[in-house]
Amino acid sequence: MKKTLLFSFLTTTFLGFAQMQPTVHNATFDNIAKSSGSDCACAGWINKDIADQAESSTLSGNDVVKLDDFESDGIYQEVEVVANSNYTLDLDYTFKLSSTTTNYIEVIVLKGSGYISGYTPAYEPPATAAQQDFGYETVAAVEMASNQLAYSQVAPPGNTDTNAISQITFNTGSETSIAIFIRAVGAYDATSHGDSSKDKGWMNGDSEIRLDNLALVNTTVLSTQEVLGSSFKIYPNPAKDYINISAVSNVNVESVSLFNVIGKQVYAGDALTEKINISNLTKGLYLLKIEADNGSLNKKIIIE
Repeated sequence: MKKTLLFSFLTTTFLGFAQMQPTVHNATFDNIAKSSGSDCACAGWINKDIADQAESSTLSGNDVVKLDDFESDGIYQEVEVVANSNYTLDLDYTFKLSSTTTNYIEVIVLKGSGYISGYTPAYEPPATAAQQDFGYETVAAVEMASNQLAYSQVAPPGNTDTNAISQITFNTGSETSIAIFIRAVGAYDATSHGDSSKDKGWMNGDSEIRLDNLALVNTTVLSTQEVLGSSFKIYPNPAKDYINISAVSNVNVESVSLFNVIGKQVYAGDALTEKINISNLTKGLYLLKIEADNGSLNKKIIIE
């Protein structure tokens, strides 16, 4: 039985206000349909411009994806992420040979800002996802350090056990999209390549490698202020005659107050009032305080 990926669920449950978790299609590499061709564990993980298509295989009764020996096999998928957030990436891998000419596995997290000009990712499921001519179209662009958010080399472990990579951590910075690209790199020998028409200029060594159970998790925890701040629309700011407050999520509001700069309360309500009349208040800086059942939100308001 394929192991259950509980880490994402536990992270969301026990870290409190965790941010939105990413959607990774076919993270356990099941043998399922893709947009064209035969069903494959690589479904949702193909970019034929930079890597040969990886193949379906099984290991201990589980579907896995296989990077063949002496080929340019790799897997690739684009994922929507949250900017300025921390992520972890985990993966299981298995070498067929304990002694191998494969130098290492490369796990690369690529920036969405490095996609080809004018491209907008669709994040489509395997049955409809494109297989080439999208995202990253050249190996050179993938290998540019300036296009990489994270890069990790996994050396052969010297055994044929199923091993876990050392967890990869990264921050998205300003990126709202990433591409995960994984390949195995060995000593390059074009004459040993099984299909030169698919030769990408790099190749695996002499060991097949199987990959399974990829987990990408957003570990960033929001403060109560950030959570509540995203629950309301408060406008305009600066304001003149009215402040409009609307809840964009299901929040139980207990009170709404407005204070001037010396701490005097100039408005008080025991429920959410969508329009607060401020026409009688003098110009200046005020503090709006919203008390809810899961915390309080403080927001500066300018009245002009």
